[in-house]
Amino acid sequence: MKIISWNVKNGLNNIEKIRRISNLAPDIAILQEVQNPQKSEKDFQFEDCLWIGEGKVRGLGVGVFTFSKDYKLELLVEDIKYEWIIPIKVSGRENFTLIAVWTKRMPSASYGKVLYNAFIEYENLIKNSPVIIMGDFNLEKRVTSSYSGLGGKSGYNKIIDLFNSYNLTSCYHHINQEEYGMESEYTYYHHQNLEKPFHIDYCLVSKEFVPYIRNFSIGEIGEYLSVSDHSPLIFECELNSCSTRVEGKMIY
Repeated sequence: MKIISWNVKNGLNNIEKIRRISNLAPDIAILQEVQNPQKSEKDFQFEDCLWIGEGKVRGLGVGVFTFSKDYKLELLVEDIKYEWIIPIKVSGRENFTLIAVWTKRMPSASYGKVLYNAFIEYENLIKNSPVIIMGDFNLEKRVTSSYSGLGGKSGYNKIIDLFNSYNLTSCYHHINQEEYGMESEYTYYHHQNLEKPFHIDYCLVSKEFVPYIRNFSIGEIGEYLSVSDHSPLIFECELNSCSTRVEGKMIY
């Protein structure tokens, strides 16, 4: 199973973005800053989709797309309180909870505070089922404004402590053996400027997935900088095809 997450910047507004997604050959793609699929490029073909965003016609949001009949998507909540942190049931060849993320500021709440509150809200979904949480968190330790409202400079650690309390593993930090906030690779380049790099995109998984991680990588920015300010996250996990969810655990 291959899942990618990529902030495509202002929609799928040219064929080059679609080609890059196609070249990655994902089973599931989480795309941020994407328009309603009804308004996407006609060449963007997919099997199933859930889209949550601003407005139904011209607005941007998060789209989760499948490119195989092996996977189906279903929203797990009726009301998305946090923009845009979206819990989804994935069923089919594998069964798990996917939380797709494009964290946006809300009135009187920073990116980090929105993220923190959403994780508290979705605690039962995160702790009681196999889960993958993936997307553009807009969270960077060096940028204190990205987590203001959570206790000053300690706010970043408060968020990481919450991840750890849920037994979530960051694939990047696990593979690269680096500490949160000390990343040597970047996912975002402000204004597409290579001299302004940040690490703000994450892939977190519950402990059931960790032994089965086949690959985690960040796309080479040289391949994407002409069309976006983000590099994609690429996650591959080999799970038994008959895996299922029983009492909140992955069974093989």
